[in-house]
Formats: sequence, structure tokens, C-alpha cells
Amino acid sequence: MQACITTADALNDPLPETIAAERLRQHLEEIARERDAAYRALQEREAELAQIQRIAGVGGLEIDLRRGVRNRRTPEYLLIHGLPAEAAEETYDEWVKRIYPADRTRTVDRLFAALKSDSEDYSDKYRIIRQNDGEIRWISVVGKIERDADGRALRLIGADIDATDQMLAQATLQESEERFRLIADSAPVPIWVTKLDRKRSFANQAYLDFLGLPFEEAIDFDWRKVLHPDDLPHVLQQSVQGEASLKPFVLEARYKNAKGEWRWLRSESQPRWDPTGRHIGFIGVAHDITAAKQAEIELRRLNETLEERITERTAQLESNEAQLRAILETSNQYQGLVSLAGELLYANNTALAGIRATSSDVIGKPFWDTPWFTASEGMPAAVRDAFNTVLKGEPVRMEMRLRLPIGERYFDFSMRPLRDQHGEIFGAVPEAVDITDRRRGEEALRQSQKMEAIGQLTGGVAHDFNNLLTIIRSATDFLRRRELPEERRRRYVDAISDTVERASNLTAQLLAFARRQPLKPQVFNVGTQVESVAQLVRPLVGARVQIEVDIEAPDCFTIADIAQFETALINLAINARDAMKDGGHLTISVKKVQDIPSLRAQPARSGDFVAISLQDTGTGIAPEHIDAVFEPFFTTKEVGKGTGLGLSQAFGFAKQSEGDIAVTSTPGQGATFTIYLPQAPSPVGEKAAAAIASESATTGRGYRVLVVEDNDDVGRFSTELLEDLGYVVRRVADANAALSILSDDEFAVDLVFSDVIMPGMNGVELAGVIRERYPGLPVVLTSGYSNVLAENAHRGFELIQKPYSVEALSRILRKAISEKLPVAR
Repeated sequence: MQACITTADALNDPLPETIAAERLRQHLEEIARERDAAYRALQEREAELAQIQRIAGVGGLEIDLRRGVRNRRTPEYLLIHGLPAEAAEETYDEWVKRIYPADRTRTVDRLFAALKSDSEDYSDKYRIIRQNDGEIRWISVVGKIERDADGRALRLIGADIDATDQMLAQATLQESEERFRLIADSAPVPIWVTKLDRKRSFANQAYLDFLGLPFEEAIDFDWRKVLHPDDLPHVLQQSVQGEASLKPFVLEARYKNAKGEWRWLRSESQPRWDPTGRHIGFIGVAHDITAAKQAEIELRRLNETLEERITERTAQLESNEAQLRAILETSNQYQGLVSLAGELLYANNTALAGIRATSSDVIGKPFWDTPWFTASEGMPAAVRDAFNTVLKGEPVRMEMRLRLPIGERYFDFSMRPLRDQHGEIFGAVPEAVDITDRRRGEEALRQSQKMEAIGQLTGGVAHDFNNLLTIIRSATDFLRRRELPEERRRRYVDAISDTVERASNLTAQLLAFARRQPLKPQVFNVGTQVESVAQLVRPLVGARVQIEVDIEAPDCFTIADIAQFETALINLAINARDAMKDGGHLTISVKKVQDIPSLRAQPARSGDFVAISLQDTGTGIAPEHIDAVFEPFFTTKEVGKGTGLGLSQAFGFAKQSEGDIAVTSTPGQGATFTIYLPQAPSPVGEKAAAAIASESATTGRGYRVLVVEDNDDVGRFSTELLEDLGYVVRRVADANAALSILSDDEFAVDLVFSDVIMPGMNGVELAGVIRERYPGLPVVLTSGYSNVLAENAHRGFELIQKPYSVEALSRILRKAISEKLPVAR
């Protein structure tokens, strides 16, 4: 083993080589110590630099181009870009991918352009999509490019700074400046900004338009060139003083615009300050006050005669006010004036007299809380609502009944907004016309017309019934003769029977018009029934009248009395025939409609209805007769040609069936009658709707009938008639007696035959009690007229109308008994 030479050995060894080796070792140790110290110092400086970069938000980057492309990123860079620690040597493609798409091409091109140039400096600003949170951030980069002797880029060393806040602030500033520019350009007055050297840094479009110059020339233009010579001295003096004061100042002078016109401008200048409070110039705006100046000149001219004009105007206003007050105070209308707050400002004498008050009693009070309305229930709220409507600009009109100290009165009340010269509402004008006397007159007229109609009705009834009674009286007189041949006796009996049938039809038509005939509503197909009626009508109207049936809705159903429906159509068809003496065309149509139009001052009704129209080509109806055609006994036909009840029957049937009837006509072109009936759903069973089939007359076969009739003559006749038919009859005078018999023995009778109109409980009520207590016992009702029956048509009881024939009574009774026999009681 070689011995280790120590320092002491070297000093003791006199050989030069040994001494030199020792000195070399010592020198190397010193160099190593210095290197270690320098390395430690470098680490400390790098740590300090990293801390400074973190504090300053600066990230370092290096792009080494000597051997391909190698990147190195500092931790601060990774923090700014949102990268993990392992991305310190990210690739070029990874950096490019992180750049915001819209900035990517420009940023890459700028980098390569800097590397290819001979410049040592590189800087740029671009956006990235930060990797860790996806946030878009602005990056500001500056760097130095190291190049070789040939100028080729070897390495780029730079620093990244997150400039997002700066860029956002810059964008906000640019937006603010752009907004200021847009606002200023939209202003109709010149606006400018000056610097301390009095040069303009900004001028808006109105400023440019006034001078007629482009922006570059306008901001350097000397205003003294267009300033009126008479205004130049004082404007210059006031301008210098105003600028020196560093306070707002105002100048007024005449300037010549681009059109060569002299315009008065009033300029207002405000000093500008920077954030540190240092004065940096002025901002000014100029208003064209030419019109005001001219008005001022005119005003000075008018002031010379102002007092005289005021005196004349005052006298004129006083005269007008006196005239207006005279008109208001002598008016028969109630008139007033209401403020915007609803307080009464004025009321004329007529209005005050109506409540027996003076102005001091009502002025200043809410209009709706004054004695005109407070005594009438609901009126204060109604008037307040009307006032609120008027404040919206809408006039109000209504009829009201008021209880006033002078008595109950009717008024046509109106209120309209009161507007100033600008159209703004500043109050309301209420007016009321006392229409009490007019209403009384109208009511008297209506009563007179009603009595006239009743007189016409009773006269027509008396005339027709006297004709019928004449036939009956004459026939009965002949029947009393013993020597009368059997053939003539039968003729007179048939005449009496036919006359009774005609009298029955006449009363049925009267009840139809009054909407008081008892109906038997059924659901039926309107189209099918109309086609059936058309077949019946063809022989009646004759061959010269062509009938066309147009069914638009074949599946259209309604609920009504079929017999009355057919009668109404026949009456309308005969009426059309009589209007076409020389022949013509009659069209009967059926269609579905969604409403009934407004008829005879009645509002329109919406819903599902069936419209049955009969349109003829006859002479038409004169306009003066169109409103009277549905009145009973009204006719334009010759005497003896019609009763005047056909149209009234159709009218009454339509109204009682919850429908209506309309008529339109043009004289010389024909007329159209339209019956509206409510639609009904299709019946579940058979759809064919027809009248109840007649049943053959039969004898009573000993069935027991309880007759309930308060009239002795009718009761005795009914009893004898039923006994002749083979029924066992028991008669009582009222409903209570009938119920008493049934309570003793509910099986004592097989059928109850009751009149409808009786003292106490009526026949319909009796039938309802029997149905509830004795459900298997049939009830047949009879009446010549009953509002009870008319209003309860859907109760479902059998009904025979007076006068009735023996055959009809027999069929009804037998039918009722046959239907109830299977029911156990």
C-alpha cells in the first residue's frame, strides 16, 4: 500500500516535487471551498428570485433551440398556467393547445416571426385556457433571444405575467370611452374635451356638423375665426378668466355655422382632473340659445305694451269666466269639477239644489263621499271606480238611481277627463241629467203600449172565439129540434167537434206565444224531422213553390217538443207561401252555429245551437213591420186570410225551448226566418225521433180511477165520461182528500186523474207526492193552461190538454195503466 503524504511530511521532505504537490492540493481545496460557497450563494439567490417571482406573479420560461426544442418552466409559471409540477418541461404542442383558439394562430406566428428576425426582444399578449380550472386568463410575456454569430436563435428566456386584471381594466376603460363617445355623438349639442395647451382631444358629431369639418381638422380649428366680431373681445377676456379660475364658467356669444348662419351659443366648461387631483384640461358643451335670445328680444319688445295687454286679457278672462259661470249656474244639468285627488272643487247651483246644500258643505270632500251618493247603497264605490277609469283617460257613462234629499231621482250620469294644454289629465268633469220625468213618461208609454197590445190581443181572441161560439150555438139550437133528420144531426155534431178542435188550436197558439203551453221535450234529429216536415209542406204550398232542403249537419240533435217544432215550421212555410203568390223558391236549411246573434235589444248568446232557416223569394216585409211580425193577431194579409198567430206561435215555441227566432228581409227580394234551438247530444238508443204513436181507444174494463177536480161541473162531467168508458170512478175536490184516501188504502185505486190548477196543493205537486210515496201508482194530469206545467215540462207525468176528446182520454188512461201494471206496489 502506498503511504499517504501529509502536509507535515511534505514540509519535512525537501524534495521540490513533494512541495509542489502539496501546494496544488491546497489550491484545489480552496477552489472547491469557493465553488461550494458560490453554489450556496446561487441557491440562495435562486430562492430569493423564486420568492420575488411568486410575490410579483412572474413565471420564468426557457425555450432551448440548440438541440431541437426543449422547454423549461419555473414553478411560478406552472402556477400561473394552472399546470402540475410534472409539466415543467412541457412540449411545444402542449403549450399551443393551451392557447385560446381565437388567439392561437396569431400567437404562434408572432413567436416564430420573432425567432426568425434579428431582434433580441420578444413580447406578446395572448389568452390561455388554464388547465386546472378551465378559466380564460390573459398572459403578458417578455423575453430575450440569444443568437449565435450568424444571428440564428439559440435560446429564448422570458417571463410570463398574468395580465387578466390589467386587460379587463383596459377593456372596461375602452368600453367606457366608447360609451362616452357614443353618448356624446348622440347628443344634439356640441361637446368637446381640451388639454392644458387648449387643443381639443375630442369633439362629438354635433361639434363637427356645426363647423362642417372632419374630425382631424375640427379638433385643430381656431374658434375665433367664426366668432362674431362684436362678441370677440369680451369672450376672450371671460375665457381667460374662467380657465384661470379652475372653476366652471359660462360664455354666451354668436358663432357662424357651416351654413353661414349666425347662431347664439351658450357654452359651459368644467375643469377636468386626473386621479391624483392634477388639473388636465376642460370639458365643454354648447347649447343653441338662438330661439331664447330671439324670444328675449321679443319679450323686451312685448314688455313695452305688457301692462295694456294684461289689462285687456284680464278683462277678457273675467268676461269669459262670467259667461261660463252664468252658463253653468243656469244649466239644468248637475255639473261639477273634481281634482286629480278626487276632491270636489266646484258644483253648480242645480247640483247643490238637488241635495239642499251650499258649496261650503261639499267643496273639498271626496266626490263619492258627498250627499249625492252616500244615501244610495253601492253608489260611492261605483262613482269611485268611475273616477279611477276617467283618470286612465276613458270617459264613463251610466244610468243611476239616487236617493237625494229632494227624493229618489234617476240620472244619466257621465264623467270625462279634464286635460291641460299638454294633454295631461289634471281633473275630471262630472255631469248628470235628471231623467226621472223622462223615465216616467217612457214607463207610461210602455204601459200604454202594453195595454194597446192587450187590447189588440183580447179583441182578436174575442173575435175568433165569437166566430167559433156562433157555430157551436147555432149547431146546438138546431140539435134541440126533434124533427131534425139524423144526417143533419150528425153534421151539426161534427161541426161542434171541429169547432172545438179549432178553438183548442187557437188557445194552443196563444199559449205558445206567451211561452206557457206545456211542452213534451224529446231529443230528435233535426235534419230528419225537417225532411219529414218538408214532405208535409209540399202539398200545402202547391206546385208553383219549389222547396229545397239543405242539411249541412245530418247528425244534429236538439231537445224540444216535436209537435210544436213541426207546427212552427209549417206556420213559417205557409207564411212564405202566402208571400209568393206567383210562385217562387223556398229553401229550408239546417246547420250548427256557435252563438245566437243579438236580437230585439237582447245581447248575443254564445254556445252550441242549431239554426233552422226558411228563406223565400216572396214580396218581403216592409221595414216598418219587421219589429211587429211576432205580435199576436198582427197580420198584413187580407181580412179572413189569416189569424196573425202563426209567427207568434213560432216565436213562443223558440223562446220556451231556450232558443230564439230571427227575421231578415229586403222588400221585393224575400224574407228569411231562422229558429235557433240548443244542441243536444245524440241519444244513446235509437236516433230516430218521432211523436208518440197513437194508441187505439179501449174501455176501462173496471179499472178504478180517482178523479181530483175542484170544479163541480167539470168533475161531474169527467166522472160520467169515465163511467161511460167502463171505469169505476171516485171523485174528490182537492189533493189532501186524495192523499187521505191513498193513505187509508194505497191499493184502493188503479190510477189518479187530476186537474193541475186547484186550491192549495196543485196537481203537479200531488203527482210528485204520489210518485214518492206510491211509485207504482200512475198519475195523469189535465189542464187547459198552467204556468206550473209550462215551467215543469220535464217532470215526466202523462198530460192531456183540455179540451180533450173521449178517444184521447181513453188512450192516455189506458197507456198509463198499461205501463204501470208490471210495477209491484
